[in-house]
Amino acid sequence: MEYVYLILALLVGTFAHIIKKVVEVRKTDEDYQLKDWLTKYPYRTALTVLAGAGGFLGLMAAGELSYASAFMAGYMANSLGGVAK
Repeated sequence: MEYVYLILALLVGTFAHIIKKVVEVRKTDEDYQLKDWLTKYPYRTALTVLAGAGGFLGLMAAGELSYASAFMAGYMANSLGGVAK
């Protein structure tokens, strides 16, 4: 059951970064929506999912998996997805 909460922390971190980026874009384009972020660049979304899973599994293998590290792995994963422009 603990892994469920850790995965939720990973997802919360990912969505926190997504919301941050959507808010930044909405400053110049008020019609921009969360759906646009997820569907406009599907390869970024795929990279985010893969990076998040890789980070999570890497932290687990290293014995460093905690709620904070899972959250930051999710935040970092979406940040990495944004680099792939």
